[in-house]
Amino acid sequence: MRRDYLSRLSRAARWYLPPAEAAEVLEDYREIVAGRSEEELRRDLGTPRAAMRQLAQPKAYRRWLMVFGVLAACLALPMAMARNEIYWSPVINTAYMIFLSLGGALSLNCFRRNRNQGKRLPRGIVPLLALLLAGMAGVWFLAGLVLTESWELLNWLASAADLGWTIHLLLRLMILAMALIALCALVKSRLDDSRWCAVYILGLSGVILGLSFYLLMTSMNFDGFVPGWWRPHVIQYIVITLLGLLETGVALC
Repeated sequence: MRRDYLSRLSRAARWYLPPAEAAEVLEDYREIVAGRSEEELRRDLGTPRAAMRQLAQPKAYRRWLMVFGVLAACLALPMAMARNEIYWSPVINTAYMIFLSLGGALSLNCFRRNRNQGKRLPRGIVPLLALLLAGMAGVWFLAGLVLTESWELLNWLASAADLGWTIHLLLRLMILAMALIALCALVKSRLDDSRWCAVYILGLSGVILGLSFYLLMTSMNFDGFVPGWWRPHVIQYIVITLLGLLETGVALC
């Protein structure tokens, strides 16, 4: 029971307090918790959340909640925009790039400034990064087949009648999976190790990459298309991918 209280206290401290301050507070509380039952601790200290909330500086905590809200919105808002399936517009794609740039820059500024990691990468980061890279590769694979009009290979995925539905479903599943991984990593960046923000950044990049292609698919109109019409889209996907990989590498350093 004592270990349960201390583990919950540790999570609450890392959520409500900056990393350095949370570490100092936890060192003090380990002595207070030692040898006492959870009933005594709850009676004298209250719940772990209540105990840490009393120590939090309101201004600093509100600043953290604002940062968390903005980073979460960088994931949620692009997905909400894509649900409308509106016709392709440079404004929407520009908004996607803004969300990607804002999410990457803000997370690096927040978590690299408040480092709380050891020498080794935490367990789980490498497998999730590999999974996100696979998701982004899947988006590139589908985009390559569609933009190069490789209908024979596309028909291997599904019949001509179900092809559009199948591609949309695969994209939606990949985007949703990458968004959930990124959101969980965002929380762990605060509670565990700041290098989890690398998973958030790569997940955000995968979401924006998938949504950019999804927007093209849901608004595709071949009227007036000229040879090479696909080049601007490929350039955009390359920029998204390279920016995501670059920021991910910086977050891991």
